[in-house]
Amino acid sequence: MLQGALRHPLTRRLADETQEAALFSSRQGPNPGAAANHDDDPVADGIVEQAVGWYVRLASGQQTPQDQAEFEQWQAAHAEHARAWRRLQSMGGRLQASTLHVAPDVSRATLARAAELEPARRRAFKTLMWVGTGGAALYLVQDQVPWRAQLASAMADEHTATGERRSLVLVDGTQLMLNTATALDIQFTAQQRRIVLRTGEILVTTAPDAQGRPFVVSTREGTLIPVGTRFSVRRDESPAEGSTRLAVAEGAMEVRLAGAASDAPTLVRAGQQVRFNRQQVSSVEPLRDAALSWADEVLTAESTPLGEFIADLDRYRHGRLRCAPEVAHLRITGSWPLSGVNPTERILSSLERQLPVRVNRVTRYWVTVSAR
Repeated sequence: MLQGALRHPLTRRLADETQEAALFSSRQGPNPGAAANHDDDPVADGIVEQAVGWYVRLASGQQTPQDQAEFEQWQAAHAEHARAWRRLQSMGGRLQASTLHVAPDVSRATLARAAELEPARRRAFKTLMWVGTGGAALYLVQDQVPWRAQLASAMADEHTATGERRSLVLVDGTQLMLNTATALDIQFTAQQRRIVLRTGEILVTTAPDAQGRPFVVSTREGTLIPVGTRFSVRRDESPAEGSTRLAVAEGAMEVRLAGAASDAPTLVRAGQQVRFNRQQVSSVEPLRDAALSWADEVLTAESTPLGEFIADLDRYRHGRLRCAPEVAHLRITGSWPLSGVNPTERILSSLERQLPVRVNRVTRYWVTVSAR
């Protein structure tokens, strides 16, 4: 069963990192005096299914007092139920207090489909239980991708793995290109055509609609309404607050913030880019080539601070890539191919040749760029 689960990009990633974590832990040597920790044992499939169901319900932010009471009754009914829930909590959930919420537009779709999840998506959750807390805990402590983003990827209509790029043509003729680690939903109704970008980055070339329906892209931070356009939308998640970046190549876009008191939109024209959160829009800037070069499988920097460049490069590789503060201010300019074998390793080698830095590898999943 685990072999089948590894077909899902999320489970492949967790399994790889768990193996790496096991190697790292073995270097510390065994601890004969330590008591056996049965929380690391696998959890039965049926209980995992139940725990996943409770996860979806409580993470939606729409649970009722009756839901909470039924959950507590389920958790108290058997020691394995409580152990399954502890496993989720140890991996960053904190769901009992409902401090982790999925965006309302995401949660409604999730709840509607939870009972009909295809096996591959169920396996993506169950593997979190199977691998034990060792590798997954290391993975989450590194804060590579927030837990909400992993849930989004597992439940999304369309998604890409880390380092993957993929093109789609929608039923109306609109063209989508998905960048690395992207997850989105496609919601076409009789009234509108909507793309919900959960995480990652997309390049959109809209097509006229025979039914005259407007085309809309939404993120947790706001709604984007294009006017015959070609544009890129990137959503970044962070522990404090998410943000969305819009880059317009052709046409124009209206930006409507999700949390602003005023409904007045911000207009972004061709050749401009902007970043916004739920409450405010930053100053409009000229469009940079780097904002769209990924669509041509090229990573571009234009006098970019190294810290910012490393954060961008981090999206294209598994594990955690960091930049030491003492070199974060260095500027880098250039273009590097994202295609081929191990493109991020080639880029890191290039940085060592161009800048007074060195690449330190604790493991292949924990890499830091620091002063030479």
